[in-house]
Amino acid sequence: MSVMKKRKKEPLGELRMDSTADVAFLLLIFFIVTTIFAAEQGLTLVLPGKAKEKTDTVKVKESNIATIFVQEDNNITLDRKPIEVNHIQIAIEDRLLSNPKLVVLLKIHPEADYGRMIACLDELRLARANKVSLKTAKK
Repeated sequence: MSVMKKRKKEPLGELRMDSTADVAFLLLIFFIVTTIFAAEQGLTLVLPGKAKEKTDTVKVKESNIATIFVQEDNNITLDRKPIEVNHIQIAIEDRLLSNPKLVVLLKIHPEADYGRMIACLDELRLARANKVSLKTAKK
């Protein structure tokens, strides 16, 4: 009878782990440098300075005010008459031509959609309405 000897298996090779951390670090640096971070865009509004005295407040005649109200159900009214968002620009432009002292009061219900307010502000900007007042109101 012959006796078979077990042969030891030779190692196939080593996987060197020395440079793994270096490669991971270089990949991390690559992705950090090449990633583009989007800057947050906000509303750019120029707010008036703080009133120093009560005499600094200005009273506006009712005839010089156009009131846009965004209701809770996101319906929009202009001086209590229903209006679509895309018609605000034309309506305000017409009023500004007839009354250059026009002040637009944009009233927003607290439960109204934020996007509707932004759409109204965009329409007012397109109409070149420079005197705009923002207010949160339930009526």
